[in-house]
Amino acid sequence: MADSSSRSLLQPHGDSLDKRYPARRSRYKTPTYILATLTLLVACIVLTVVILIKANQDPVKSWSVQPTVLLSLVSGFFAVLLGGLFALGVAITWWRSIGHGTTLSRLQHIHAGANPVDLIPALQSGSYARRVALVSVIVLLVKVSVGPLTQRSIRPRDQDIARRVDMNIHIAQEIQDGYYGTQFDLTQGLVKNLQKTILSRNMTTLPGNGYSCQPNGICEGLISAAGINYGFESSNETIDLMDPRSLNSTIFNISMAITYDFEQPILVITTKYLSSIAGKCVGTLTTDISSVVPATVWYPISIRDRTLTRDQPDSLDSITLMRNYTSPADARTDNVTAPIGPLTGLTYALGDVFASTAILAKGTNGRLGFRSDPFQWPSIYADTTVAEEGSGYDDFVRENCPLRWLSPTADLLLYAYDFSFRTALDVGGKDDKYKQSFSAVFKGEELWYFTDFKFLGIAVGVMILGIVATMSLLWGWWQLDRYVTLSPLETGKAFGAPILMTAGSEQEANCIIREIGHERVAHDGDELVWNGTVYATGASQMSSLRSRTNHSTGYGEDTNLIAAGGISPGRSIRGHRRGMSSISSAGLSPSTSSFEHSLGVSTKRWHDEEEEEGDISYRPRARSRSRSAGNGDDRIPLVPISLSPRQQGSPQLPPILHPGPLRVEPLHSARGARRGSAGRVLPDKRPLSAIEERNSP
Repeated sequence: MADSSSRSLLQPHGDSLDKRYPARRSRYKTPTYILATLTLLVACIVLTVVILIKANQDPVKSWSVQPTVLLSLVSGFFAVLLGGLFALGVAITWWRSIGHGTTLSRLQHIHAGANPVDLIPALQSGSYARRVALVSVIVLLVKVSVGPLTQRSIRPRDQDIARRVDMNIHIAQEIQDGYYGTQFDLTQGLVKNLQKTILSRNMTTLPGNGYSCQPNGICEGLISAAGINYGFESSNETIDLMDPRSLNSTIFNISMAITYDFEQPILVITTKYLSSIAGKCVGTLTTDISSVVPATVWYPISIRDRTLTRDQPDSLDSITLMRNYTSPADARTDNVTAPIGPLTGLTYALGDVFASTAILAKGTNGRLGFRSDPFQWPSIYADTTVAEEGSGYDDFVRENCPLRWLSPTADLLLYAYDFSFRTALDVGGKDDKYKQSFSAVFKGEELWYFTDFKFLGIAVGVMILGIVATMSLLWGWWQLDRYVTLSPLETGKAFGAPILMTAGSEQEANCIIREIGHERVAHDGDELVWNGTVYATGASQMSSLRSRTNHSTGYGEDTNLIAAGGISPGRSIRGHRRGMSSISSAGLSPSTSSFEHSLGVSTKRWHDEEEEEGDISYRPRARSRSRSAGNGDDRIPLVPISLSPRQQGSPQLPPILHPGPLRVEPLHSARGARRGSAGRVLPDKRPLSAIEERNSP
C-alpha cells in the first residue's frame, strides 16, 4: 500500500464511449428472480420428500447413488438458493428504507444485520435492521440444520427378507451306465463320492451369477436328480438271551445284495438288531428289509454362497419320487469287464462298507454281551444308555444283559440317497447338458433403507420456515422500479459519488458498468486515482491541514484548499473532504504515506521539519524518473491533478465547487528559507497566494 516504492496505473482503456445507453430499468428481473428461486426452493423440498419416500424399505444395493448423497446435494443447493433469496431481500429492505427516509446508521445496520457478528447492534437499530437480523439468524439456523435433519431422516439397517430368485445347477437326473466302472475295475468317481458321503464333505456349486447364493443369506429350492426309490417291510421275533441256546445268535446284522427274482434288479438292504430288552433279559429281534431301485427324485437343497447342502428330510416318507428308471447294466452278467449300472455301483460302494455282524456272547464275569469286529457298526449303533443308572430298565437287565441297538435302516437309506446325489452332481460337472434351472427362495438379512418420517416432517418444516422468513424481506419489492443490489456502484451512485456521475442517469450496476466500466481506478487508503487524476487525501491528513491552517495561516477549520491541475475550481465541496492535500508542519505527526504511479506523477509525503519565522517548510519526496529527469525542482502541486497523458479519453470528474468565497493569503517568506519551502514559487505553478476561489457564475 502506502509504503510501496512505486505504483503502476494503466492508461484509460480505449477512448471515451461515444455511445450513451439510455437509462434502463430491469422491472421484471426482480419478480422473475423471486419466482424462479422460490420454484427451485419448493422443488428442493419436493425432491427431498420423494427421495426419502422412495428409499423407504428399499435395498441399499438397489441405489447406485446413495440417498444420503442425493440429500446432501439437495440440501446444499437449497442453502445456496436460500442465501441468494436472502441477499435480494436484504437489498430490497435497504433500498426501501432509504426510499422512505432513514439514517446512515440504520442503513449500515441493515447491511450489517446479515452478519451474525453485528447481530446485537442491528437488533437495536430500527424495524428494518431488526427484521434483517432476525431473518439472518433463521436463515443461518436453516442452512445449518437442513442437512443433518435430512440425513437423520433415513437410516440403513438389517432386515429379514424372503424372496424368489432364479438359480441354476448342473446335476444329472440319471446315472449313466459305466460311470462306476466295471465289476473288475471301479472308477475313481465311485471312490471319491463314497469318501465324500461317509466323511460328509461339503458340496459346492459352480461360481457365477445364478449358481451361487448371496453370502448374507441362504437359498432354498427343490431340484430333481438321480436317487433311489425303496420299499420297506419289518418283522420282529423274541429271543431269550439268558437261554444258553441263544449264545452265538446274531443280534445285529447289516447286509446288502442284488436280487434278480423280479422283473428288474433290486437291491435288498437287510438290517437285524435287538430293538428292545425287558424282564429277565427277554429281547425283541427286529428285521428290516428295504428293496431299493434307481429313480429320479426331488431333493430339497440349500445353497449358502457356493456351499450346497442336501436338506435331510424329517422322514423318508417326505422324499418325493419323480420317476423310477432301470439300467441295462444292472442285469445279471458274468462278464467282469462289462460296465456296471447305478444299482450295482451303489451295492459295491455301500455294501462292503456297512456289512457287519454281532453275535451274543457271555463275558468272563458272566455278564451277557456281544462279539464283533472292534469299532464297527455294531459298536456305533449300540445303545449304551441301557446300563446307565436311571435309564428306565430293570436292575436285572442293567446288571446281566444291557444289550440294545438303534435301527440303522433309515441311515442306510439316507446314505444311499446322499451317495446317489453326490454322484449326480459329479456327473453334471460343467456340462450344460445337465444344466437345470429352478426357482429358489432367498432367506436372510439384507441392508435396507428406512425413513424416519418424524425427522422428515421436521426437515420439511424447517425448510418452509426458512423460505417464509426470507420472503418477509421481499415484501414491497414492487415499490422499487428496478432490480436492486447492494453493489458499491449502485449505493455510491445513490449517495452522489462524483466519479459515478459520468454514468448519467443509470442506476443499476450493470448499466453503470456499461457506461464507465472501462475506467481505471486505484486506491491507497488515503488517495484515489480515477481516470488518470489523483483525488483527495484521507481524514488523517485533513486533521493535519486543519491544525496547521488554524495556527499558522489563520484559516478556519472549514477552509478547503483546491489546487488546479488542469481543472478549474468552482464546484461545491461541501461535505466532501477528499478534495484536500495534506500539509504537515514542524512538531506535528507525519502524514500518511503517498504513492507514485508510472505515469510520472507522485503525491506528496510531508515530513516534520522546524518552522522558521513563519515559513511552512517541507521536504519533497523523490520524484519518479519521468519527471525528475526533466526538472530538478521536486515541488509537486496540490491535488487533484491530471495524470492522463492524453487530451481525449475517459470522462474526467467535474471541478469541485465551493458555496462561498475563499481566498488564500500569501505565506510570507522568512530569511534563510530553505530550498523547498512553501514560500518558494515553482516556475510553472502558481504560489498559494495566487489561488483564489469564488462563487461559480
